[in-house]
Amino acid sequence: MAKLRQLFLIIALLPVCVMAQEEEPEPFTSDLFGGPTSTDALPKGRLQWETYAFYERNALFGYETKSWCFNSSMLRYGVINGLELCMKAAWLHTRVEGEDGEEGENLHGIGDLAVGAKACLFKGWKAIPSIALRGFMYFPGGKNSDFLPQKFNYELDLIFNNRINSWFDVAYMGGVYWDDTPRPTILWDICLNFALSDKFTLSLEQDNDYVGSAEEEKVQSWAEIGFFYQVHPRVELGIVSDVNLRHFKDYFNVMLGMSWQLTKK
Repeated sequence: MAKLRQLFLIIALLPVCVMAQEEEPEPFTSDLFGGPTSTDALPKGRLQWETYAFYERNALFGYETKSWCFNSSMLRYGVINGLELCMKAAWLHTRVEGEDGEEGENLHGIGDLAVGAKACLFKGWKAIPSIALRGFMYFPGGKNSDFLPQKFNYELDLIFNNRINSWFDVAYMGGVYWDDTPRPTILWDICLNFALSDKFTLSLEQDNDYVGSAEEEKVQSWAEIGFFYQVHPRVELGIVSDVNLRHFKDYFNVMLGMSWQLTKK
C-alpha cells in the first residue's frame, strides 16, 4: 500500500513538475498607434492583433475636414526571435465641409493598406539604447480609391529605446517615407513613457515631419498624450490625442485602441 500511495503522489505531482520546467512566456509588448514604439519584435509563434478607431478634425490647409476611422487594424506575427512580419489596413470616412452653404463632399474607403517587417538589431546595454529597424510597403489603389496612393509607397524607420529605470524609458525614431510627392517626407519623433503602476502607463510624444510636397510650411510638428492600461496579461487598452503645435485651433484627434495577444507564446 505504501508503494501504491507513492505512485499516486508521483502521478499527482507530475503536471506541476512539467509546468515548472516550461519556459516563462515572453513579456507583453505593443506597437499600438505606431510612432516611436518598442524596439522589441514579437517572439517566434506569437500572433497579435492591434486595432483602434479615431475621430479627427483638420483645418490646416484652408478647408475643414472631419474624419472617422471605424477600424484600423494591424496583425503582427513573430517569425523567428527578433523578427516579425505584419500587415495592416484601415476603413476611413472623411467629410470635406462645403463653403458658403455649399454641400460638402463625402469620401470613404480603405486606407493604409500595407505589409511590413520589424527586426530587433540590438538589445541594448547600459547607456547604449536598444535598436530596431521597421519597414512598410503601402499598396496603391485605383482611380476610385480615396485614401490609397497612386503608386507603391515605402516607409523605413530606425527606432531606439533607452531604459532609464524601472518606471521610465525614452523611445526615439528617425524615418523616411517615400510617397507620391516629388521628395520623401523625413520623420523624427521622441516619446517619454512613465510607468505609473504595474498596469498604467503615461506616454508623452513629440513628432516632426519634413514634408516633401510643395507646402508653405515644410515642417509639421505635433504633440501627443496617451494613457495605456493593461487590463489582462495579454490585453492592453489605450487612448491618445494629438494637437498641432503651430496651429492649436486647426487640428484635433482622439484615438481609442486595443492590443490583444492572440496566442500564449
